[in-house]
Amino acid sequence: MGRSAISIGAAASCLIAASTAFAAPFAMITDLQGNAWAMEAGQPRKLNLLGYIEGRTEMKVDPAAKVAVTYFASGVQYNFAGPSRVSLEATAPKVIDGKAAEFKKVTPEKAIEGGGLSTDQWRRLQQATVVMRAVKSSFAVVGPDKTALLALHPEFEWTVAPGAKGYRLVVYGQDNKIVHEATTDQTSLTPGAELPLQAGKRYRWKVDALGVSKPLAATGSFSVADDATRERLTAMKRAAGTELAPRSFYATTLEAEDHAHDARAEWKALARDFPNEPEIAQRSR
Repeated sequence: MGRSAISIGAAASCLIAASTAFAAPFAMITDLQGNAWAMEAGQPRKLNLLGYIEGRTEMKVDPAAKVAVTYFASGVQYNFAGPSRVSLEATAPKVIDGKAAEFKKVTPEKAIEGGGLSTDQWRRLQQATVVMRAVKSSFAVVGPDKTALLALHPEFEWTVAPGAKGYRLVVYGQDNKIVHEATTDQTSLTPGAELPLQAGKRYRWKVDALGVSKPLAATGSFSVADDATRERLTAMKRAAGTELAPRSFYATTLEAEDHAHDARAEWKALARDFPNEPEIAQRSR
């Protein structure tokens, strides 16, 4: 029996170089209502929402349960209803027993840029469940940082500085020129049209804690994605609509393609719309 889907927690613990034994997954569980199981040597292993499929896996779907599996390379979502048994294979699933799968393409073109997950994209997904959601123990930026932005009017966010009476946000453009400066008593700020970001350009920013006894600052940096990338992923967002499965696949695609800040915004929106899904809440933090 091949490797089965692994949970988010298991994926996060596998921060290692890709090899034959740890190849990038070809699909993921994008919706799960009820219980589904990966059969390993005849023993069931419970599958989780947002779990990844790394190799050929026999999946058993309980009666009345429903599962959506989306393939990275094709962007095709397959919906299974129980009771059924399915062989999840690298190019497409095969129903062994039960009702035939319903399927639809949830992306306007290719799903992941280049087709399928690369080693670097898989590493980003693994790190997304560890680094991005780690609790910051000191004054630090939350984002955008070390990411390529799709949004031209991002929210800048940072952690609380103990004793601070307020914060000063400064954004720098080319040649360290200040392109925006503002103060707030909150731990986030959205400059909107007051900050004219340009596609393809790099920026850095800092936030100063005001009213503290010693100078305290945190810094971040980001770039803005080029127009072609922004248009492609905007089309994918429109195609995703309002359903959980295509939207979770869209957010995962953003993480894989190094748009972590936009991905977090999408996970936060999903957590508001689907408050009873703990896996979604975890990814939104």
